[in-house]
Amino acid sequence: MRPSILLRLITLAAITLIPHASNSQTSTIPSATLPPNYKTIFENPDLLVMHVHYGAHEFVPMHDHPAVSTLYVYLNDAGEVDIIHEGPNAVTAHRPPTHTGAFRIAPGIAERHSVQSNSDTASDFLRVEFKHLTLADLPEAGKHVAADLTPGIHTEFQDTSLRIDSILCTADTPCSIPPTPTRSLLIAIHPLHLQASTSDRSIEAGEVIWFPANAKDPLTLSPAAQCLRVSLLYPE
Repeated sequence: MRPSILLRLITLAAITLIPHASNSQTSTIPSATLPPNYKTIFENPDLLVMHVHYGAHEFVPMHDHPAVSTLYVYLNDAGEVDIIHEGPNAVTAHRPPTHTGAFRIAPGIAERHSVQSNSDTASDFLRVEFKHLTLADLPEAGKHVAADLTPGIHTEFQDTSLRIDSILCTADTPCSIPPTPTRSLLIAIHPLHLQASTSDRSIEAGEVIWFPANAKDPLTLSPAAQCLRVSLLYPE
């Protein structure tokens, strides 16, 4: 399976660009209860996006995550991390080394855990919580999907609820992305420029753009752009 290059196109007025600074909306688990490693960068009725940072060999104290399916998008190469769960049957999950552009979908299970980084480098990733998807909605979730650096649009994951595509432009040619009817989230893996009919803007690594459904305006991404696009296939 290969990360793909699928982007949904929309009118300039419909593009919502959210930088690494957090927005003011509240999360399913109030952000005040989470360690400062978790910063909300975007939220709407469908999903919540957090930028997560674990320092090299950092210990992150016990905290909670909700029972919703979650997408993890890795923004850099980093080493192993231990996820230490609480309770009488507690287990320690070993997150393997991560690679830039790879992702994993986790089923909708509530978690209370602490984190111990065993990595010599910091770990940065996005945590995308799907507010309306549970374990039953994503029975095929759970696998790590590695970044495929073949230029093009590659569908990496699809079921009745979600489709995840990676987008990679060639080093010397922009990508022209055709429109698609579904609402979706574009995630920049590396810095890039995005052009619509009346816009030319820079997007930093880890920033996200929300695309409402049925947008018409094609987009163009700069040469060497690398992104993931997450399309929501269930009704609004």
